[in-house]
Amino acid sequence: MVTISSDLLKNIHLTEKEFMVEMSLWLFAAKKISFGMAKKLAGMDVFQFQDLLDERGIAIHYDVEEYVTDLKNLQILK
Repeated sequence: MVTISSDLLKNIHLTEKEFMVEMSLWLFAAKKISFGMAKKLAGMDVFQFQDLLDERGIAIHYDVEEYVTDLKNLQILK
């Protein structure tokens, strides 16, 4: 668990929620965490996080592994 001091938040002029959103955006853009993990860290649903990525001009990563998983899921749903 990571603790963020109130002094740090005060100095950077962010609330704890805003800080978590910024961290999730940074980690996602740096390809350090998945979309699912990033939206959870930001405390947002899929659509809210997608909108935020769009607003910030951050592309959604979609790799081969995710594509294969999606294909399998679609085949199951048929």
